[in-house]
Amino acid sequence: MEKIDKIYEKIHPGYFAFIVVIIFLIGLIPAILVHPDFSFFANHLSNLGSPLNDLYIFFNISLFIAAIFQIIFFLGFTRYLQEKGMGVIIIWITFILSVLSSIGLMGFAISNQDVAYDVQTIFVLIFFIGAILYLFSYAYVEWRSSGFSIVQALFNIIVVIFFIIYFIGIIVTDFGRDVPLEFRETYAFTGWLFVFAFLIWFLETGIYILLKK
Repeated sequence: MEKIDKIYEKIHPGYFAFIVVIIFLIGLIPAILVHPDFSFFANHLSNLGSPLNDLYIFFNISLFIAAIFQIIFFLGFTRYLQEKGMGVIIIWITFILSVLSSIGLMGFAISNQDVAYDVQTIFVLIFFIGAILYLFSYAYVEWRSSGFSIVQALFNIIVVIFFIIYFIGIIVTDFGRDVPLEFRETYAFTGWLFVFAFLIWFLETGIYILLKK
């Protein structure tokens, strides 16, 4: 752990949160621009990783790398919370959940929805369930910590609501029958709300812990 701590002494964990967002956007924006007839109401994030997109390999690689930096950030955030005097067990359980979620994102990046849809669905479930649990856990940890405001703790809950809404949409459309077109379009849009809420969480959390050194 001493070697790991030295890394975070040189590079504050908050900066890794920014790296996650930057890498994600580097893959996302070009993939959106080249995607045929892209619409936030018709296309999902997974569509950008499909061979129908000319930059799908570039997008998936960016997503995979972003997931790696997520783990680096989560480890740094865990060490940061430890320094703030939070309970060891709860923060390391939260870290394990965040790693599982990140692994789900990696699996999502390397699986192809057109070839291995079922496999990708499993990784999506791992990502979402892990993310929902670690966001709730971070909300609890921050609520109990004197180093965080109640507003910061509640911010985790606000973000997780976007996760849950989209997650419900995934379940309904994958297992429901005769789902109306209007719902499918709304469901796709809530997916992008979740994506940007996800990115904002990293940015906001990174900024917060940088200001609260």
